[in-house]
Amino acid sequence: MKNATNYEETRKNLEDNINRILNEKDRSARWLSLKIEKNAWYITRILNGKIDPSLQVICKIATVLRVSVADLFTEK
Repeated sequence: MKNATNYEETRKNLEDNINRILNEKDRSARWLSLKIEKNAWYITRILNGKIDPSLQVICKIATVLRVSVADLFTEK
């Protein structure tokens, strides 16, 4: 059961941090989708916890947002 909780916390941190960073940079999910060449629907589903992005997508998001991958998962 601990793994499930850990997964859920990690997933929530990812969602929260991407949203927070987008807000801090005054950017939208649409902007992010264009930068990583994914459709806006895909980004919205990530931000709402409906799908899990691949490691490749997470790395692209971190690069575009100019943060480390670890920053996307660290609880703030």
